[in-house]
Amino acid sequence: MKKFLSMMSGALVVCVAVPSVAEVPAKPTFTKDILPILQENCQTCHRPAGTNLSGMIAPMSFMTYEEVRPWSKAIARAVTSGVMPPWHASEEFRGVFKNERSLTELERETLIEWTRTGAKRGNPKDAPTPRTFVDAGWQLSETLGEPDLLLKIPEPYWVGDDVVDIQPSIVIQLEKEELPEMAWVRAIEYKPGSEVVHHIVGYVTRPGGKEGMRESTNFGQIASGTNPQNYDEGYGLPLYPESKITLSMHYHKEAGPGTGAWDRSEIAVWFHDKPVVHPLQSTQIAHGNFEIPPNQKSWFVGGARTWDEDIIVLELFPHMHLRGSSAKFTAYYPDGKSEVLLDVPKYDYSWQTTYEYAEYKTLPAGTRLEWEITYDNSPESAAENGFNSDRAIRYGGPTTDEMDLGWLTWTYVEENKWPKKWLRARGQDSSD
Repeated sequence: MKKFLSMMSGALVVCVAVPSVAEVPAKPTFTKDILPILQENCQTCHRPAGTNLSGMIAPMSFMTYEEVRPWSKAIARAVTSGVMPPWHASEEFRGVFKNERSLTELERETLIEWTRTGAKRGNPKDAPTPRTFVDAGWQLSETLGEPDLLLKIPEPYWVGDDVVDIQPSIVIQLEKEELPEMAWVRAIEYKPGSEVVHHIVGYVTRPGGKEGMRESTNFGQIASGTNPQNYDEGYGLPLYPESKITLSMHYHKEAGPGTGAWDRSEIAVWFHDKPVVHPLQSTQIAHGNFEIPPNQKSWFVGGARTWDEDIIVLELFPHMHLRGSSAKFTAYYPDGKSEVLLDVPKYDYSWQTTYEYAEYKTLPAGTRLEWEITYDNSPESAAENGFNSDRAIRYGGPTTDEMDLGWLTWTYVEENKWPKKWLRARGQDSSD
């Protein structure tokens, strides 16, 4: 938690910007040169009631000169060091993922030069029209409108004073009055009901289906820095009346008097208004049975899966804990060629990023997808991230243990082909 909190104290959240060939102004001013950069890249989060990126709330507003000027040096340091923007894929993947958070070199140098030359205001007449936001309570409301379905934990859940880590499963029973007929889920957004929520992973089981991860389908997730799940036309998740949504909760905090908190987290769901031809599913590639030795600087763990049909990959999500150091997905194709699909050379547990393809990736039948990760259990990493490096670490849910989950959201290339788990739930086999 120590590293996470330090990130919050000086967060600068930025998104993709359009490259430019212009030169850095000799003496940049806020109104003419800096404000357009902030409007395009920063103000979504850095504003009053700014976007909550699943626990990462910007601690300052960047809407006006008076608000930005005191932070000018901190902004320059953040963009110089690369700590911000919070994006951890290697440079070779620039432009591959639609949710990339990055500045162009021109924008970066302009911000630095503005600070170096005194952070001047400039002529107010040079300022662009102020950017406006619709604060509807949910991030996706600005583009998708009001949610079609709102869900919440049935009863408030108490996380006691003595709790450090606890991971209960909480079931939301979907009533027929809430959803009279099957609908195709387009988007899912979670809202933590308390600051002690570390992450939530949802699973949906349709009526008649066996409960448990094998027979259920992923129903979105939230962790520090994640974006809501939002899928294109033609891609979605079937949601049936009277389904059960199981929330795998993870609460994490310091123990002590007065640290307890009530939680009643919420979920907003949007539906497609057109039929979906590509039912989605999520798969995790994991080894699971590993042990990281004490005080080990670099420890490798890997896993793999081979697909026997053509598939489309929509997004990749590497998940480790405090010792996570690097992560990589590599596709080994049946023709003998290989391709790195995602390389995260400096994994940061503070930002649980789902990497969403701008153009979905097709993998031919016979492709083997390998998931490779390294851990740093050294004393130096322990001092920076707040864990004990003197013990061997195995797979486990608590933040102080480790995970090795390589998630991907995918579907079959063949249209209207349902995942086998849903066919089994309907009493059909894979030949139907």
